[in-house]
Amino acid sequence: MGDFLSGVRVLDVTGALAGPYCTTILSDLGAEVIKVEPVEGDSLRRRLVGEEQTSLPFDLVHRNKRSLAVDIKSERGREAVKALAARSDVLVENFRVGALGRQGLSYEDLKGDCPDLVYCSISGFGQFGPMRDAKGIDLVAQAYGGLLSVTGSTSGELAKAGYPIGDLGTGMWGAIGVLAALLRARAGHGGAHIDVSLADTIAGWSVWEVADFVGSGAAPGPLGTAHRLTAPYEAFTCEDGETLVIGATERSWKDLCGVLGIELSGDPRFEGEYARFTHRAELADLLQERFGSAPRDLWIDRLREVGVPCGPVNDVPGMLEDAQYAARDMFPSDVARFGQRRIVNIPLVADGAPRAHRRAPAVGEDTAALLQEIGYDSGDIDALRRDHVVRG
Repeated sequence: MGDFLSGVRVLDVTGALAGPYCTTILSDLGAEVIKVEPVEGDSLRRRLVGEEQTSLPFDLVHRNKRSLAVDIKSERGREAVKALAARSDVLVENFRVGALGRQGLSYEDLKGDCPDLVYCSISGFGQFGPMRDAKGIDLVAQAYGGLLSVTGSTSGELAKAGYPIGDLGTGMWGAIGVLAALLRARAGHGGAHIDVSLADTIAGWSVWEVADFVGSGAAPGPLGTAHRLTAPYEAFTCEDGETLVIGATERSWKDLCGVLGIELSGDPRFEGEYARFTHRAELADLLQERFGSAPRDLWIDRLREVGVPCGPVNDVPGMLEDAQYAARDMFPSDVARFGQRRIVNIPLVADGAPRAHRRAPAVGEDTAALLQEIGYDSGDIDALRRDHVVRG
């Protein structure tokens, strides 16, 4: 059996994180992805990290791909990209709204010659609406979509999500849209223009918070690590200074009390999920006192034994060395294969999903080969190189 997306060609006209993450998902599922980047190279290549000053941020979201370094602001460069688009199934872009249209590379420009093309546009606020021209970044999206208002400490100090979930989530929605549109195109119903935005992604995850507001009439605020609708569901510090999280629903409430050695069945404040949620602060104080009496791993072992959902609060180094993630190959360490000591795999394990399989390309590494595939001869390619239209 082949890979899920074997035979699918994706033209990646993206930068930063949301767009490249979208196409990385597709490449990890087996698609051929062609990274279209400026002659001087994608700007993320210059975001170097660590003492060795490696381009790890770029490499993590451009693995598996081929690189075409081309100046799309030049007429000959645009012609090359259009020729590749005509031989591709998907084009993903995350330029400012309308920017590719000014280069003659919008969906409307291409669909006449490519009626089955799936064209995915990723932006801050979407392709239409009063905010369409505003520049959107992950932090702006977290604020605009309400997430920043409900993330942080109970004292009211706000905090953004530690991971750039607006970028990553929008990349995921883009990939989902592309996969759905490919099914329609393969069924003979033509291509599609997929429009996903960072602001919509964040707002689309507000399920519990909207339910809370509509039901209560009160604007939700930050709860620290607590849950919006149930308790106990938060973090506690243990005797050794380490932290764990628990989420005890009605089914596991009595088991939690048994492990902690507390008897609360006669306390009306904690009879039923809604009562425990209403009195979650008092409940948290009681539980914190008990969790502070023994080491974290001891509590985790006892809670898991009776089926109470719980786990450690890992830092990033701890996560990278975790045995469960090692078993699932989430953070491969293979310099010869990937060019870096560590990469981050997609969380999809299946027969047909190859996941990360080779390093990111050098700037323009595949330019000559790709141009030859669409009919350019060596003289044509040399002329484009001399005029700085392409590189590689």
